[in-house]
Amino acid sequence: MNKIIKILIIMIFIFVINNIYPISEQPKNNEVYVGIYLNEIFDLSLKDNKFSADFYVWFRWKGENINPIESFEVVNGRIDSKENSMSDVIKDFNYAICRVTATITKFWDIKRFPLDNHVLTIEIEDSENEDFKLKYIVDTKNSNMDKKIQVPGWIVSKSNADILTNKYNTNYGDISLPTNNESNYSRFVFSIDIIRPGYGYFIKSFFTVFIAALIALMTLFIKPSDLDPRFGLSAGALFAAVASEVVIALSLPDTNIITLVDKLHIIAIFFIFISIVESILSLKLFNSGKESGSKALDISCFYISILAYILLNITAIFF
Repeated sequence: MNKIIKILIIMIFIFVINNIYPISEQPKNNEVYVGIYLNEIFDLSLKDNKFSADFYVWFRWKGENINPIESFEVVNGRIDSKENSMSDVIKDFNYAICRVTATITKFWDIKRFPLDNHVLTIEIEDSENEDFKLKYIVDTKNSNMDKKIQVPGWIVSKSNADILTNKYNTNYGDISLPTNNESNYSRFVFSIDIIRPGYGYFIKSFFTVFIAALIALMTLFIKPSDLDPRFGLSAGALFAAVASEVVIALSLPDTNIITLVDKLHIIAIFFIFISIVESILSLKLFNSGKESGSKALDISCFYISILAYILLNITAIFF
């Protein structure tokens, strides 16, 4: 019975201690709790590969050998302003917080533009201390973002916080260290998912090119001898498709990959070209006295082309 009582007393003692000073809240001397509260995302630009963020960042640690509020940096961008810094000691913890505005570099994956979704990240690292001197731990309970955050044209979906170890294979010119010396730094990564809602932006982006291709194919119902409307409309459709691609390209960063934008414009321009080639063949038949053959070629080419155009667009968009 005495043993049972002792065990109960020990369990009660551990429970009380753990609630007052939770085990997870007892960092080693090199461990620093870090968290972010995101206030705003603004100046998001696909063309310039960047976005800006306004957020609070805080640190909580024990020991006097480090000062993370002074030595942290945003490694995937630059800090534009750092204000409202405050330091305190709370329940044996050193605590420091500040408000930061930063411009973040983001290399967008635009293969699916304008049906693209992205993950924005704010990456924080200590500029002075390797991970054996300062190791970040996520303040998971308190890291969050303002529910009222709005990014025009996007839905801000969810956020997540994680810790990575980043390796640098260099001695930074310090010849007292071996070449390719490896140093490890703890990195805090706060990520935000943004999603394009619906197909509104997609329709606005490609309405012109879809109409241009349709107009070019519909010219196949015009008599081949009516040269101005038959060839003029197709040529106009070609210029419209090219202009559409140029306008959209101006809002995107330079890239060597074939994006969804490129695919849909290439398909449209190809079928406009087909309509012009078919018109030349049809005119040749018409001028040689084979009017029925010319008409049959026009009709069959229209239906085959319109079906192929639709199928190729569906494949490009959904597969």
